[in-house]
Amino acid sequence: MPLVTYFDHKANSSSSKPFNLSPFANMPLYVPKSINLSLNEEQLKAVFRKHDVNGDGCLSKDELMKVFRELGSRNPSWRVRRSLHHADGDGNGTISLDELDELVKYVAKQGYGIN
Repeated sequence: MPLVTYFDHKANSSSSKPFNLSPFANMPLYVPKSINLSLNEEQLKAVFRKHDVNGDGCLSKDELMKVFRELGSRNPSWRVRRSLHHADGDGNGTISLDELDELVKYVAKQGYGIN
C-alpha cells in the first residue's frame, strides 16, 4: 500500500499514513462534461432531413433553427441567415432537397457536430 502524505488541519501538522488507492486505479483522470462528435456529410444530411417535420421537402427558417439548436449553435438565428445566404439558390427563404448539398457543405466547414 502506498504512503500518502496529507496535512491534518486539526493537528496543524503533516503525516504519512498508508492509504489504499486501488479502488481509484481505473478511474479516468478527467471526464469532460460533454463530447463533441464531428459528423460526416451523410450524417448531417440525415439530421437536416429529420427536421423537415411537415414533409414538404423544404427546410423552413423555423426548421433550420431547430437543427442549429440541436447542433449546439450559440446563435442559431444568425447561423440560419448565413446558411440561407450560402445555400438558398432560388432565394425563396427555404432550403430544398436540391439545395441541401450546399447547406451541408457549409455546415461541415463550420465544424458542427452533435454535442
